This record gives sequence, structure tokens and C-alpha cells, in this order.
Amino acid sequence: MKNSITFITLCLFILTSMESSAQEKFATYDNTYIGETYDIKLSLEEEELYIDAVSFDELYDKGGIKISKKQAPDFLNAIAEAKTKYKEWVKVAKENDVLELNKSMDIKSKVGSYFLYNREWKSQLSVELNFDFQILEVEGELIYLLNISTGELRASSNDNLFVNGFSLIFCSENEIEAFTNEISRQKIEAFIAKPKEKELFKN
Repeated sequence: MKNSITFITLCLFILTSMESSAQEKFATYDNTYIGETYDIKLSLEEEELYIDAVSFDELYDKGGIKISKKQAPDFLNAIAEAKTKYKEWVKVAKENDVLELNKSMDIKSKVGSYFLYNREWKSQLSVELNFDFQILEVEGELIYLLNISTGELRASSNDNLFVNGFSLIFCSENEIEAFTNEISRQKIEAFIAKPKEKELFKN
């Protein structure tokens, strides 16, 4: 019995080590709306991006969106389109003294997602993102937001496990551009090609 428990523990340790080593911290991005910096991780083998995001759930606050190599061009094109629309709508709002607004953009992009649920990582394999433009007044100042959200997420392995979802929130064109620059194909390729620490020191 003791040997069986030891074997199971060893297997769990190996699986955990494999999972943690599968992703490396690739970059970060700032969310000035809430004053937080979020990690972007990269799975070197599959070249998938794991982008941590703001949680809409009080209980489960760790998670974000996962973008495969195949999904990346469509995702970047969608954000570029959203940035153009954001710039246009900010201009219209200022010219017409619009003080409050929540309007969806007719932009679509499919990605994956992940979230931590009771100490276990879960995922929803296919998520259609929502792109919304918002105008809010905070402490007497108007803020123009681009909100890219997942909506409610349910674990693909168990439909009964769900969270309220996650969001990428940007307050300016510069923030949107800085984010897209961090996840560009050029930066991903440069990161993959760069020798890792353990490769630098050879016997």
C-alpha cells in the first residue's frame, strides 16, 4: 500500500513538473484601468500563448485566454480592427460630448481559455471573444475602454464547472499597440530561438 502511494505521488510530481515546464514566462502587459501587470506565457512545443487577464469572478480569479499558433493571425487582425474602430469611436464621442456608453463591436475572433478551479487548471477549448467599447466617468475623468472578454467559461471536461470569465481591458491606442507588439510573431520567434539558461552551461 505504501509503495502504491509513493508511486502515485511520484507520478503526480512528474506530471506537475511537466506542466509547469511546458510554459515559460514570455512577456507582460499593463492594465492601467485597474493598475495591474499581467503575465503572458508561451508553450515552446506548441507555440501557444497563455495570456492572463482580469477576472469577472470573485471566487476564481486566475485564468485568461489561450491562443494557438493557428489562431494568432486572426486574433491579431481582430485587435487591429478593434483598435481602428476604438480610435474612430473615441473621436466621435469627444466631438459629440458622449459621457456614457457601452457598445459592442461587430468583430469576431475564436480562441481557447484556461482557468484555475479549486486548485485544478480547467479549459474551454473554443471561445468566441466579445469586443466592446465603453465610456466611463471615474473621479470626474472620462475613460475610453476597449474590453475584449470571454463571457462565461465552462470546463470542456465538465460542463458543471464554470466561471464568470476574463477580460483584456485597454484604456488607449498606445496600450493596445504595446500589447500587440508583445505578442507579435517576430517576438515569439526571437524568444524561441534564444538559448535557454540550461543550454548556456554545458559540461
